[in-house]
Amino acid sequence: MKKIITAAISASIAIAGGFTSKHSSETISAKEALKLNDDAKVVLEGKIKSHIKSDKYEFIDKNGDVIVVEIDNNKWGNITVNEDTPLRIRGEIDKDLTKTEIDVDSVEVVK
Repeated sequence: MKKIITAAISASIAIAGGFTSKHSSETISAKEALKLNDDAKVVLEGKIKSHIKSDKYEFIDKNGDVIVVEIDNNKWGNITVNEDTPLRIRGEIDKDLTKTEIDVDSVEVVK
């Protein structure tokens, strides 16, 4: 019986992958992100407007709304971007009393 349960768990883990849509239905605006609770998962599309300091950047979405994002060096992967590069960022809201930012988990170029 243990072998059957182990095999079933292994099979479900093996097929845990899935489909990721290219469509932006999962994305939200920077304005919407600013209203979310701390640690909420988010996906935004837009561009890096400017580099503030260290790992902090101003991110602007298609509506012109801006939010500060924190992108650690190891999150960039092998991509190099500029102000004209369309990006999709995934991360979570980092909110405290005076500011709301996005702690970025991944960055990808939108094609």
